[in-house]
Amino acid sequence: MNWAYPAAFWGFLLVPLLITAGVISGRRARRILNVMGKNSIEWQVRTFLRDLSLTVFFTLAVLAASEPRGGRVPVSGERSGLDVAVAFDVSRSMLAEDLIPSRLERSVMALRQITRTLGDARFSIIPFKGDAVLMVPMTEDRVILDLWIDRLGPGLSTVTGTDVEAALVRAKDSFPGDDGRNKVIVLVTDGEALKGHVERVSRELAEKGFPIYVLAAGSEEGSTIPLSDGSYVKDSTGRPVVSRMDTTSLKRLSENTGGSYHELSRPGAAADLIANIDDSRIFSESRGIRFIGVNRFRLFLFPALIFLLLFLLVRIIPWRKR
Repeated sequence: MNWAYPAAFWGFLLVPLLITAGVISGRRARRILNVMGKNSIEWQVRTFLRDLSLTVFFTLAVLAASEPRGGRVPVSGERSGLDVAVAFDVSRSMLAEDLIPSRLERSVMALRQITRTLGDARFSIIPFKGDAVLMVPMTEDRVILDLWIDRLGPGLSTVTGTDVEAALVRAKDSFPGDDGRNKVIVLVTDGEALKGHVERVSRELAEKGFPIYVLAAGSEEGSTIPLSDGSYVKDSTGRPVVSRMDTTSLKRLSENTGGSYHELSRPGAAADLIANIDDSRIFSESRGIRFIGVNRFRLFLFPALIFLLLFLLVRIIPWRKR
């Protein structure tokens, strides 16, 4: 199970505080009852049920707020044809040479292979750095595609950073209306220093049935980033910057949307990506269905409401008269 908002787990830090507050309150009330000479057994049971139900409610509420996702489910919907939105990272780190001859050139070669192999598909191209621009609207014109693929590089934008959220939003918006075609996103990036609310946009794409196929360029060991004058990008201390690929974020992004993850450093990565897209398309077209993401928050929300009701009942039901 994946989580759209894992930051919500910080709420668990409040659980020990709730338990501590309950213990302190319980001890104080027990002393008061003892002084009054009343039997505190019923009170102890009620206090235990009250504290337990409140703690479980809060725990389940935090889990529901993190919006768990559990794969995709098929829904009816005829699909024919294929639209591919390509979000291509043109940040300076793509010049790193841990792939031969560089991350950028290997990615460009892989993209050419994808556009030529998926010959009946339409493509849009969205280069991104600190911003993202729809450079090529959805088209099947291979001449136009090849022309702009050759121009992909850091020179297309002067904005620093790697705003993958903006790239995915532009990719989503590049699809024409619901024209009955299969729609997928290919994300080509080294995954370094990703910006934006990636989890949020991936949830939206999964709900629309737009899987993300990640083509990861780089290595976890990383590499320095060469400049045109033969030097290397350096940090504030004058040391060469080492750019490393963030595999964890990229894998989670593909898993959350029902796509797949492929590393360019491995032989046949582009071919495997193409095969996965083709398999998904063939299955969709032959069965007359498409897949959408499933939000599993109800698995935790409904039990949370039950424990909240139990907490209220323990507080509201009057004490047994003696």
